[in-house]
Amino acid sequence: MTARPIVGGVVDRLLAAGLITDSQLQLAMREQRQKGGKLSKILVDLGFVTADQIAAMMGKEVKAEHVDLKKFPPEKAALDLVPMDIARRFRVLPLKLRNGSLVVAFADPSNVRAIDTLRQLTGLHIEVVTAPESEILARLDRIRNIGDAIQQTIDKVIQEESLGQAEQKVETPQEQRVQASENDAPIIGLVNQIITRAVNLGASDIHFEPEEKMMRVRMRLDGVLHQDVLLPNVIAPLVTARLKIMAEMDVAESRVPQDGRATVNVGQRQVNLRVSSLPTAYGENMVLRILDPGSQVIRLDTLGMTPAMEKQIRTLMDKPHGVIIVTGPTGSGKTTTLYAILRELCTEDVSIFTLEDPIEYKMPGLTQTQIKEEVGLTFSAGLRALLRQDPDIILVGETRDTETAQLMVRAALTGHLVFTTLHTNDAPGALPRLLDMGVEPYLLPDSLLAVLAQRLVRKICDQCRRPEPDPEQVFQGLQIEPPQDGPIQLWRGEGCVVCENSGYKGRQGVFELMVITDDFHDAIVSRRGAPEFYRLARQNGMKTMFEDGLQRALRGVTTLDELLRVTRLQV
Repeated sequence: MTARPIVGGVVDRLLAAGLITDSQLQLAMREQRQKGGKLSKILVDLGFVTADQIAAMMGKEVKAEHVDLKKFPPEKAALDLVPMDIARRFRVLPLKLRNGSLVVAFADPSNVRAIDTLRQLTGLHIEVVTAPESEILARLDRIRNIGDAIQQTIDKVIQEESLGQAEQKVETPQEQRVQASENDAPIIGLVNQIITRAVNLGASDIHFEPEEKMMRVRMRLDGVLHQDVLLPNVIAPLVTARLKIMAEMDVAESRVPQDGRATVNVGQRQVNLRVSSLPTAYGENMVLRILDPGSQVIRLDTLGMTPAMEKQIRTLMDKPHGVIIVTGPTGSGKTTTLYAILRELCTEDVSIFTLEDPIEYKMPGLTQTQIKEEVGLTFSAGLRALLRQDPDIILVGETRDTETAQLMVRAALTGHLVFTTLHTNDAPGALPRLLDMGVEPYLLPDSLLAVLAQRLVRKICDQCRRPEPDPEQVFQGLQIEPPQDGPIQLWRGEGCVVCENSGYKGRQGVFELMVITDDFHDAIVSRRGAPEFYRLARQNGMKTMFEDGLQRALRGVTTLDELLRVTRLQV
């Protein structure tokens, strides 16, 4: 038996709390000997603990409070007291002035030198709280790029001595690091600032939309597009060229759509971009999908499912074989749900393989394969090869074609538990979709376990959440029948600095789960269609996404307007 290593401090506390195992610590120490760096950061990089857990443990070491920076926006008066270079050097974020003290979030609350420097610099007592280093740096990057910074960069581009020189600079290969500096060509700095701001705001997509007299930049936050900046028409081609260079696309070709990928660094995080170009009347429309492979995979019990549905999902996860499908449009959280499930299933005694395009989360314990259609590695080809790798559980990122659908069903019939996604509007619609793709009807009842449909609704901001004074009037105005079982209470967000005056902050899933029972056999074999599958699902107790979301609205999680926005077809 290997003796437990003695490391002391935060790591020792993680061991004592059972957050990491001896074998995980041994692996992390081996990595540290080979590559150097802090042991706590290596544990986070390997996915054994989260940055929040490290920050909380470090706070306990010095008896400092751990704060969530998403709910604790810094005040301008506090930020003005500490120069940006000092804040970045010591990994600190000034938060607020309180009773003659300056409240500061530290990545390392035991850094006595940093505390002394801030005390001398400000002349104030420093009240220490803790937060993850990555969040502190991300917030500092966002602060640095807020205000007139982007406009100043636009002015720099326009003031270039000649557009020819600007183009020459933009086409020079550069290190893809999204940290604008004074030495960057202005057009590179402009693109970097836009991407940095979008990542730090938590955007999922950035749209660069050319129009007759300008280029409009919008970003999608919590599923809704928001205006960001307007770029003069004179620099729009330079922005497009820079984006195409980053994504290794053909800059000279503007007549056909193109797809590309880029990897950039934002603060201390590496972020992947999936880039798409589309020719339009006024130039090429560019859309960047932001993928953060370092994101923490959330737990199944934090997805927002009702206890009854979560229990059903866990029962399905315990099945030895079969297919479980998650459906919904692009951006509805399907991948997040599947990874929350895989996190629960990932143990040392099972073999889990994934086929993905792209790999959105990197998770220890899984064997993940990136689809590369240009070299023939499609979902169907990958699945055929993967079945020879002795898997127990398989994730097929998306079922796109007949061959993949047929292979997936046959894999379930030969003893594998298979998870996949489909693009359908609701759970009952998945069955006709599979039948239309060429899956034999007699194979489906024995292989398909369940279909989970979902959407994401924006959550009401906790900081400005207020009760609706007349909830009955809200139901009447939206022409929705109010529930009759008990008092009605609805809530809304008034808008504040935390939620950027939108009234919403964050998102949560609404779900409908259709479990395939023996009742479905005859209907599937005779291809009776979605209405019959819907009737059978309701007969077996399925609640629709609208009904699921209505319960959340009554609990103050979201609003009826937001629920109708994403589930309008079901009302």
